[in-house]
Amino acid sequence: MTSSGSQEDLTGPYRVALDEVISNDTALNADMEYISLVWEERVILKSSDKQVIEEYLQKEYNIKIYNYTYEQLIEQKLYEQGKTMLKGILLTIEKQKQSINPDEMTIEVSKYRANEGSISLDMKLAYQQGQWNVVEYAMIRES
Repeated sequence: MTSSGSQEDLTGPYRVALDEVISNDTALNADMEYISLVWEERVILKSSDKQVIEEYLQKEYNIKIYNYTYEQLIEQKLYEQGKTMLKGILLTIEKQKQSINPDEMTIEVSKYRANEGSISLDMKLAYQQGQWNVVEYAMIRES
C-alpha cells in the first residue's frame, strides 16, 4: 500500500465532494431537518467507510442522517407541502471513478430537495499537499 492520501483514507474525497455539493445552491439547505445519503451500487466502499462519512456529516451539520431513498422518505412522511418538497436534502453518490493516478478521482453527487430544487455535480478531486480538494467540477443538471 502506498502512503498517498487516497490509499490511507478512502473517506476523504467523499467528505470533500459532499461538502462541495451541500455548499452549492445553499437555498436548498434552508431549514433542512435531515440529510439522507444514498450510495448507488456502482460506488464500492466498505460499510465502515460509509459509517465514517455519515458520522462526519452528522457532526459537521448537526443534523439527522438517514439512508432513505426518495420513495422511503415519502413513506416515512419526511416531506412537506403535499409531497412536493422534502424536509431535508437527499444526497446521492451516483458514481465514482478512480483515476490511474491514485491521488485523483471523480465523484458524481446529486442533491435533491424538490422537483424545482436539485443539482448534480461531477467533481474531479485531487490529493494535494496532504488533503483532498475539488480541482474542477461541472454542473450536470440544475433545476
